[in-house]
Amino acid sequence: MRDSIIQLENRRRKQLQTENPYKFLNWRLYNFESLCAITSYKRAGKSVGNKSYANCFIMADTETSKSKTRAKAASNHVVIWTISLRSNGFNWFTLWGYKPSELAQCIRAIKNHISADEVILYWHNLSYDWVYIRKFMFAEFGHPTKQLSTKPHFPILFKWSCGLIFKDSLILAQRSLDKWARDMNVEHKKAVGKWDYEKIRNQGFDFTADEAEYIEHDTLAGVECLDAMRIALNKTYGTMPYTATGIPREALRKRAFANRGRALFEQCVPTYEQYLKLEKVYHGGYSHANRYLIACYGDDMLKNVRCFDFTSSYLWSLLAGRYPMERFSAIDFEITKEDILNDNEYGYIFKLTLYDVELKDAFEAMPALQYSKTVECIGEVLDNGRITMANYVEIYLNEIDLEIIDKQYKARKWVISECECAMLDYLPRWLTDYVFECFENKQKLKGVDPVLYALAKGAANSCYGMMCMHSIRDSMIEDFITGEYKNALEIPDDMPEKKKREIIEKHNRAEYEKFVNNKNSFLCYQWGCYCTSISMRQLFKLGECVNKHGNISRWIYSDTDSIYSDDWNYEAIERFNEETRQALKANNYGAVTVNGVDYWLGVAVSEGDKDLYTEYVALGAKRYAGRCKADGMLHITVAGVPKIGYKALNDNLNCFKKGAIFNGLTTNKQTHFYVYVDDIYIDEDGNEIGDSIDLQPCDYILDEAKIDPLAYFEQLMDGEAVTEYEVQQYEEY
Repeated sequence: MRDSIIQLENRRRKQLQTENPYKFLNWRLYNFESLCAITSYKRAGKSVGNKSYANCFIMADTETSKSKTRAKAASNHVVIWTISLRSNGFNWFTLWGYKPSELAQCIRAIKNHISADEVILYWHNLSYDWVYIRKFMFAEFGHPTKQLSTKPHFPILFKWSCGLIFKDSLILAQRSLDKWARDMNVEHKKAVGKWDYEKIRNQGFDFTADEAEYIEHDTLAGVECLDAMRIALNKTYGTMPYTATGIPREALRKRAFANRGRALFEQCVPTYEQYLKLEKVYHGGYSHANRYLIACYGDDMLKNVRCFDFTSSYLWSLLAGRYPMERFSAIDFEITKEDILNDNEYGYIFKLTLYDVELKDAFEAMPALQYSKTVECIGEVLDNGRITMANYVEIYLNEIDLEIIDKQYKARKWVISECECAMLDYLPRWLTDYVFECFENKQKLKGVDPVLYALAKGAANSCYGMMCMHSIRDSMIEDFITGEYKNALEIPDDMPEKKKREIIEKHNRAEYEKFVNNKNSFLCYQWGCYCTSISMRQLFKLGECVNKHGNISRWIYSDTDSIYSDDWNYEAIERFNEETRQALKANNYGAVTVNGVDYWLGVAVSEGDKDLYTEYVALGAKRYAGRCKADGMLHITVAGVPKIGYKALNDNLNCFKKGAIFNGLTTNKQTHFYVYVDDIYIDEDGNEIGDSIDLQPCDYILDEAKIDPLAYFEQLMDGEAVTEYEVQQYEEY
């Protein structure tokens, strides 16, 4: 019976493809009546209202240009657009047109000829295209009745009363269209390099064959990627998740609810007050540069620097670590840091107050106390955002962070307050098994199935992220008249501050209670907090595998799950890796074996010449560069600068220094200026223009975290009041 159904479906598909051969043509030449052949299906449920959805993927895209007469200052305008549609496993068309009003008319024609209540149209980076088309959509369809935005100028959904829905595919793919198409190995890839972004164009221009291929492939690749993802996820056209995190969240939720995961959530979920405390405890990854080994040039430049990376550090922490497995309970008696550090059964969250604190080892190059997480700090000396000494510090921690800080710092007085505890245990099996399967699938599918591998990799990367998503988030809405974004919780500017705080507090508490009472909630925020702490402890353990030259550790740089050094103790690394493997085995997890090779979570690995740098310069957190031995090329990591920025160094690592300019024309980094107009207008070249974005090349000037070590020690010995010597940029976390 099933084989007969499949045969009928295949015949129907072939018939449809014969009747609707793929076309790339101007939208006015297309016979929209053919869209009546696209089927729909109904979704039942309160959230969707028993509405029908079109069985197709549609994606639109625009290309823009500056005006001819004001190329240096004017904002951009749309010069051409495309819409592609894919259904029943094949592409139906790519339609194109010049004017944005025609785009709206084309969308109207598509919507009117598809027999479904809801028609979804995707944009890869909706936030960009939306600005250009918004006024034309309003003119054709009115204002959307529903919108969803993650932050200002980052909408992910618009919905109109007529059933038209715009969705953002970028937040689902979590990668550029070029990479998405390559990862999914679809038929049409993005035609990179075939569109000259500096060329001035007007609506109605005669496009070349290369330009035609570029605009056609943009949306064709998009619908093919969506379809490949739908098939791999066993989804329908209308049940695709909004975001990449939604994919593993749904799979994990099913496992949780089949194993009393909701009951565990109710047992462990923090109170509103505890959640606020945990937000202060959460600190993210550790990024730092050794202050004694930064900005070394010429003959002093660091040589043969090798990087060791953890294999999926956060996934290892989820499997091998122990977590609070009940709701935290307040401790109503005095407790010391020794009480906490000597207790292996309970986890703690608390406020630590330090008086006259300083590093035990004045040469310690990787201080852990993070200035940006303190709630009070007086008389601090900072090393690129980390505290080396201070008169007074207040910071919220858990016992794992305390362990690291206790090893590094001494203080005249340690005070633990606001302390709460919870029993520690492994995370539930339904969760850790899923995490391990994600890692296993990623390893086994690499080079075998590009679609499933891409999904497995995304799911693995999302396992940790799901746990530390904020339960209380601002709801941003766009003012469709002005284009400005504002908080949905509108509070008058002239309202007294006390009243504002009361309203915000009431709103936040209600939002948190909504999260707790939502029957779909099943992951606890404290698990995400502990995951980062466990991973940071592993990082510092790996840091102990680096040798010292005199008093100075050769731990040169670290970024969350990696360490760079020019003098490793390889025997110590092997001991570290063996302890890491044993910690997994203690929770009954082992290696993933592929083609006779064992892959272990959490171990520190270095990939030969790919992770060896013949020259290396670090300037501070998220600011380092090196010449990779494998390809002989410079590689840079600078927050806010694309990787292509290495070209600005002219193949000379001595140029990677304070004051170096990464030119926006070289890096393709651009600043967005939003231009909103009162009405749609026609410029002197006949272009139809609404709102737009002015893209201007953005230069980046490099800074460094530099200190004179001699002056630093003189201040320490003299006991002078020391001011911070570097406050340019704190670590990103």
